[in-house]
Amino acid sequence: MKINNNYIKRMLLSYLPILFVTVSMLIFIFISIINEINVRNAIQANQLTAAFVKNMVDSTLKGISFDAQKMIETNGEVQQYLDGPTDRAREFDMSNLMSSLMVRYGLIDSIYLYRAKDGRVLDQSAIRPIEQFPDRGYLRSSEERVLTGVWSSPRLKENDGQTVSASVPVTSLGLKIPRDSGSLGYLVINIKVSSLDLLISQMIDRKVTQAQLLDAQGQPFFEGNAPGSSNHSLNAETVSDYTGWTYRMSIKGGRLFDLLFHGSTVWVTLALAAIAFAIGSTFYVTRRNYKPIEAILHRIDRFASVVKPAGPKEDKNEFAFIDGAIERLITNNMVFQEKQQENLVIRRQQFLQMLLKGEFEDDRATWEQEWQHFGLETGHFMVALIELDHYVQFALNYTPNDQSLFKFIISSVAVEIAEQSGQRIVAEWISKNQLVLLLISHESEMLGHHLLQLSEQVRSWVEKHLEFTVTIGIGSAAHHESAIGRSFDDAAAAVSCKVTLGVNQIIDAVEIKGKPEGEWFDYLERIRTIVRKLRMSESGWSAELQRLFQEMTVRHLRKDDVDRLLHYLVFQLEYEMEEALPDDAKAWLQDAKPELHLAIKQSDTLRQLESCFLMTLEQLADGVRELAQNRRHHALLSEIRDYVEEHYWDPNLSLTMLSDRFQINAKYLSQLFKESIGQNFLDFLMSLRMEHAKKLLCESEVSVQDISERVGYVNTTSFIRAFKKTAGLSPGQYRESRHKEEVRG
Repeated sequence: MKINNNYIKRMLLSYLPILFVTVSMLIFIFISIINEINVRNAIQANQLTAAFVKNMVDSTLKGISFDAQKMIETNGEVQQYLDGPTDRAREFDMSNLMSSLMVRYGLIDSIYLYRAKDGRVLDQSAIRPIEQFPDRGYLRSSEERVLTGVWSSPRLKENDGQTVSASVPVTSLGLKIPRDSGSLGYLVINIKVSSLDLLISQMIDRKVTQAQLLDAQGQPFFEGNAPGSSNHSLNAETVSDYTGWTYRMSIKGGRLFDLLFHGSTVWVTLALAAIAFAIGSTFYVTRRNYKPIEAILHRIDRFASVVKPAGPKEDKNEFAFIDGAIERLITNNMVFQEKQQENLVIRRQQFLQMLLKGEFEDDRATWEQEWQHFGLETGHFMVALIELDHYVQFALNYTPNDQSLFKFIISSVAVEIAEQSGQRIVAEWISKNQLVLLLISHESEMLGHHLLQLSEQVRSWVEKHLEFTVTIGIGSAAHHESAIGRSFDDAAAAVSCKVTLGVNQIIDAVEIKGKPEGEWFDYLERIRTIVRKLRMSESGWSAELQRLFQEMTVRHLRKDDVDRLLHYLVFQLEYEMEEALPDDAKAWLQDAKPELHLAIKQSDTLRQLESCFLMTLEQLADGVRELAQNRRHHALLSEIRDYVEEHYWDPNLSLTMLSDRFQINAKYLSQLFKESIGQNFLDFLMSLRMEHAKKLLCESEVSVQDISERVGYVNTTSFIRAFKKTAGLSPGQYRESRHKEEVRG
């Protein structure tokens, strides 16, 4: 077979023109555009920076000037000090006013007040004659010129001479008092030029930007940091309308900087050099990479000449030849491997499912055949069930491919940890969120210890390396293959207790065995109390709901039991809303009920369930309360209800008595009770009396006969009959059960 080795020619002839044209165009276009954009952006950035600095400095100086004029003109204390008699208290007040202005504006270096009447100057620390004041030259020159109330050009201010330099450059603001004549004196505010320089430095980066401030005559404020000449193409200037100062900004740079913006010739030279380098590199790399391909082609050619008779010559390139020779091998191998893997996974999962259910127990021959096929051995067994916590959130956070990857990681980690500790396990996912670990051992003594240790290592690894957690249930030991199903059931029951025990932990079946299932009657009674109080807009329903969740937590109820109780709560709410409050049924069905069902389905812990139920039922209670307040005769019925709750102990309390007292028809009053409360009057009165009776039975040792009289029953037998009808127990049995529960708690 003749193979035309024209790969190198085709690759060079195809790639080199494209490479040359593309690289050349991109380089030239890139250099031109970037150069122009950089120049424009640099000028615009300098202009914006200069405007920003000007606005900030002007704003600060205006604020100082405004507050100083306000201090002079508004309170009158300054003019009283200048025009009135000498008073040390007033001098102290003036010193405090000036100090407060300095505190408000840290930019101010000094403030002093000149009194023309006696030629004395007051600053923050002392008052002295003008002859003793260091900055007297400026004050005397101020007497000879008109103070405009604007900031001056830089000048040298004389200090007391205690510092290294007796004079510092400042800019000053002089204000006449009064404003029109200045006959009483002057207020002078000084700001160090270095403070202005520091303020501007805080707004720019001195490493890349130069800034200079010029007064109205063009004299610079700062020394040593002046930018280049004003005609530099990247300089930006702006003049303040307030002070007349000029703010000049430019970018620092040397030869490299000029080369970046003006070195077009250099960039073109570099572009041509890059093109030449690309062409040479292409030849070198192409030749080097072709050598292994050439070796493969020779091998395939020799093999084809042996297994295939010579035929007519074909004009066939090397890639088509490689594709024809290798593609069939890869395709056939992949198909075979996929089928084998799928069959093995399906068969393994089916075998494990049957093993956990004990379906092979009667078919011993099939049992042994499958057992040997997977290389398992007889011995002692124990099952651990790993369940992903918050699976709904896990499914929302990750794509199906990511979920499969995480599941594979967890199972692989479990197998690897077991191998490192010398243990033999079988790990398979039996559902979307549950992984079974079957531990197989020849020794039964340390079986539980080994599985607990393995489970803790898996749980810790998941918590440390992944963004979710798992809860692991440990089953009981199985000393025969037929008992593996019982071990799995115990592990599943242990995992289901995470709703009360919490997630991200290991739950041993031994811990939950023997625990009481709870008194269902107490739960159902509490649920009915919650529903009644919520429907009647009483405030205690939320506390009862919290106590319900607390009892379920203390008694470690399983997930199935918790779901059963909460579904009963939803059923009671739905029944009460539709029967007693038909106006609320629509809102209940549309909002509250779906949210509660979703919470029961998706929540893993009681804390999550409690939070969701409290929030949803609070919204429902608000709606019920709002509708109840809008019903007719609500105020009157509320008053009647309060009266009944206060006089429930009265044996003569009846609809007739209430009708006479509140001047309302007895039949109509009974109708209002039914519509607003959901109960007729007698049922409401009896439930009220029974609640007080239960409280007396639990919290006191009063006899049943006395309790009967205290809650409004003349006949003790009638009280016992009514109590048993409501609570399901006689008063004595109810008191005894509560005492036992307290002792057990």
